[in-house]
Amino acid sequence: MIVAALLVLVLGLATGVVARRSASARPPRAAHFPGQPAHLADRPPLRFRVWALVAALLTVVVVIDVMFQPGTALVIAVVGGLGLAVIAGTMHRYARECGEAAAAVQAYAPTIAIPYAGKVGVHIGMWSPWVERTGVHWCIVARTPALFGQLAEMYPDVPIVQGQIPASVRGALYPHGAAANTDFMAGSSATQVFLGHGDSDKPLSASERVLQYDIVTVAGQAAIDRFEAAGLSIPADKLRIIGRPQTEGIAPATGPVPSPATVLYAPTWRHADDSLNVSSLAVADQIVQALLDRGCTVVFRRHFAGQNHAEAEAMIVRVNQLLEADVAATGRPHRGGPFAMDEPLIDAFNSVDAMVSDVSGIVVDFMASGKPLVMYAAQYADPEAFRAAHPSAAAAYVIDRDLEGLGDALDAALGDDPLAAARAERADHYLGGPDRTDPARRFMDLVRELSSS
Repeated sequence: MIVAALLVLVLGLATGVVARRSASARPPRAAHFPGQPAHLADRPPLRFRVWALVAALLTVVVVIDVMFQPGTALVIAVVGGLGLAVIAGTMHRYARECGEAAAAVQAYAPTIAIPYAGKVGVHIGMWSPWVERTGVHWCIVARTPALFGQLAEMYPDVPIVQGQIPASVRGALYPHGAAANTDFMAGSSATQVFLGHGDSDKPLSASERVLQYDIVTVAGQAAIDRFEAAGLSIPADKLRIIGRPQTEGIAPATGPVPSPATVLYAPTWRHADDSLNVSSLAVADQIVQALLDRGCTVVFRRHFAGQNHAEAEAMIVRVNQLLEADVAATGRPHRGGPFAMDEPLIDAFNSVDAMVSDVSGIVVDFMASGKPLVMYAAQYADPEAFRAAHPSAAAAYVIDRDLEGLGDALDAALGDDPLAAARAERADHYLGGPDRTDPARRFMDLVRELSSS
């Protein structure tokens, strides 16, 4: 009986080999890969110290029983040994699932990645539909665990990892110019490609940060001119004109602006530093009221960023209240609030006859429609000085910062529209040339090229 008890004890303690080997298992921080075990926890359900504590207690109890109560030693050894086996088995099962998860990531072998170190995550979705359409294996790479959780929820159908770019990746596409992108680059041999998330004349659009990438993509010649104006010398073999896939589906204007018109008002976010501010939100209520006075139906679409500016948020509330009051008074079907944010941007473009905005990437995309564009010059009293500093406004009707030209700009845009002929040239300059029948083709070609390189 005593020998049997001691033998069972030894067998129970032998499970420690499995427990110790399994204790170091950690799953890759990954989600949504085909074949990946579902609901795999970040940490093992039991730690090795649990097994060690049970083993120590069991050994003491069995030894004492062998010395003083040998009749119960075998029972205690069997029960305790089974407990140790269960703990070791649980740890082994978790380690096996960790291995399966790692194998799933390795087997998927993404060749394209979108590394992301920004804050809001929506920038990925500005490019991912066309990456998906190429049919290549691709994944998102989140810089931090917190960002991993956020992006995994935002993109539930896209494979995602946290940390370093997988070794199989041949092309890394960056939709956000975060300084922390260098962390991704340091550990990857992939071709590093800067995409950005919009083409605009904002002050930081031509940043020296782009120099660290292997390829810098641009929508059209306007972006190249912007780099040159900023004194950034980018070798021609690093530049790639890819147009704007995001303009796919924008219907061109079919005639003059009807009266009354439907107008999209889409201000950019308001910078906390007024010296850098290019947004029209400070005077948004006056702009919207001027549109309402002309009988326009207004679609008010706020920018998703900059929600920590108290005055801007108060103005957004004010504008929505103006629209709600006008709906009650006139029945005009204005759109604002969350509904306008949820509406696809292309649908918003196609549903209106003109747009009022400021210095923003949305301006360049709207050029594809050929419809009248009005821009607010936040830092300028002279519209011509604004146009000189912001070439995207060359074919726009400009509202000066003091709103002295508000009425004239709106009357021209919604009336005779004398800049109609100039807008086509601006669109070609910004969006990659006159052949825009398939605006996603060049970007998708680049993705396929990188994937097979």
